[in-house]
Amino acid sequence: MATIPAEDAWAGERVERWLARAAGLERQLEPVADVLFAAAALRRDERVLDVGCGTGPTTRRAAHAVGAGGRVVGLDISAQMLAAAAERPSEDGGAPLEWVTADAVCWQPDPGAFDVVLSRFGVMFFSDPAAAFGRLAAATRPGGRLVMTVWARRDESELFAVPLHAALDELRRRGMAVQAPEDDAAFSLADPTVVTTLLTGAGWSSIACTRHRLVLPFGGGLDASAAAVAAMDVGPARQVTAELESADRAAVTAAIATAFARHLDTNGHVNLNAGILLVTAVHPKAA
Repeated sequence: MATIPAEDAWAGERVERWLARAAGLERQLEPVADVLFAAAALRRDERVLDVGCGTGPTTRRAAHAVGAGGRVVGLDISAQMLAAAAERPSEDGGAPLEWVTADAVCWQPDPGAFDVVLSRFGVMFFSDPAAAFGRLAAATRPGGRLVMTVWARRDESELFAVPLHAALDELRRRGMAVQAPEDDAAFSLADPTVVTTLLTGAGWSSIACTRHRLVLPFGGGLDASAAAVAAMDVGPARQVTAELESADRAAVTAAIATAFARHLDTNGHVNLNAGILLVTAVHPKAA
């Protein structure tokens, strides 16, 4: 089976679906950003690299944190994502923003150009993780910091498990022989031992992996019916329903809505827990 180049995997219809729901996804992931930025403890005038920045919500937050005297670069492989990011105006008083379209695996940054490397779910898709994290280490000054969040295993999160298993159960009820897809690249860094070994080999030290369980508003605050429609656009439920006929899609969407209805907050919005791993590391001071 041919491997899809990383730049092609984050282009076209896949990105268009993401961009259509970007505002809701930003709100959904704000609790993750809070964990990320609390750990990063950005200081005024620092130079920050945001890896896999997408449409730039964490990049803009970093720019506000470091102020006009800082420097913030958003790095992403998707030109479409960065074009959407650049359309939004920079915040007054924040650091100037620079958007760089590049693959971290082969990017050639200036040595020691950054004090902090950040990422919220932007590092799990590297075609060569060892090379990418080595490049990021080279881009970080001695004593600089790496702070990133990655997903725990898929079935550790209701965010993924609830819609996926509702879809599978409905398809099986309708006589279809379907299996849950294997965990994909989004969950490739779920094992702290794997992460620690990888980062150590790439030149990072003082590595710490901390598990967090957060409650996230699905789609940024949607009722059960709207959240079910969203689940058919983005996430593992889409992987098992993308080729369905309209009647089967409607039945699966209804089944997901029923499952979501058991996870409503007092405002009638779907809230699901999610497991993440917060990873921190330091670039050694000695060369």
